[in-house]
Amino acid sequence: MDHKTYAVIGTGAIGGYYGARLHHGGYDVHFLLNRDYQFVSEHGLKVESHYGDYSIPADTIKAYNTSHTMPKADVVIVALKTTQNHQLEELIRPLLKPDTLVLLLQNGIGAEQTLTNQLALDYTAGGLCFICSNKVGPGHIHHLDYGRLTLGVYGESGMPALTSVADDFQCCGVEVDVESSILDARWKKLLWNVPYNGLSAVLDTDTAQIMACSETVALVKAIMQEVCIAAEAMGSSLDPSLIDTMLNNTAKMKPYLTSMLLDRRNSREMELQYMYKNVLEMAAEQGVDMPKTEALYHQLCFINRLTAD
Repeated sequence: MDHKTYAVIGTGAIGGYYGARLHHGGYDVHFLLNRDYQFVSEHGLKVESHYGDYSIPADTIKAYNTSHTMPKADVVIVALKTTQNHQLEELIRPLLKPDTLVLLLQNGIGAEQTLTNQLALDYTAGGLCFICSNKVGPGHIHHLDYGRLTLGVYGESGMPALTSVADDFQCCGVEVDVESSILDARWKKLLWNVPYNGLSAVLDTDTAQIMACSETVALVKAIMQEVCIAAEAMGSSLDPSLIDTMLNNTAKMKPYLTSMLLDRRNSREMELQYMYKNVLEMAAEQGVDMPKTEALYHQLCFINRLTAD
């Protein structure tokens, strides 16, 4: 096994879980923390999972409060919310080697392009996390279910590096799908995220309540159709049958609180740039109108401003 050095930027529900899986797989993993740094340094990282315990003791974990003291990495995993992406260039640059792969485990679209340009990289990668995982306390992660990753590359020359990282995750027991293009994968995830994240936040409700009302179901479907048209215009064709599949699957789900709803309820900034603003701007550049999505975005902006104030 090729044991790479991994750096995890953002040791929360996502970065902490996948970083711990890599650590238990025998990889050299270094964790960047902010508010939890002192606690994790003294008590370790606690990761409780329905797959088992992936905790890392204090005398074993490699924890840092600045990337300037971390070793250069073969792979940098970014698990921060996109609201923190303005910090990425400063955080990542000290970790780069000539062939470092930066992997963004984030929602939305457009971050890979931006970061590739900022850091003058030949390629980056992105990942979509299909997981139920929550941070329930300082250095304490509760993994409830799932955990599959869909990975894709931005820049064709990065595919060998991404395939190698996918192999590492699979060796650690993480189910992984590799797409030839991260953009195609991101549009597919947006097909669900755009309607359900936004409507749940605006209506302050869970997915079950959205699906219990025929009018909101019709609105979800209309927004999904707008996303399909925008994706097609950007060269990422989505199978129209995905809409009914996602509607049916969501109707069968247990009541789910989306990440955007949780951000609203906890007075945190919502991820609007990469999940809505970028989508609308890309569509407009191709002459595609998304009136229902745009109306939803404007309402979310209003709520976000109240949260910021």
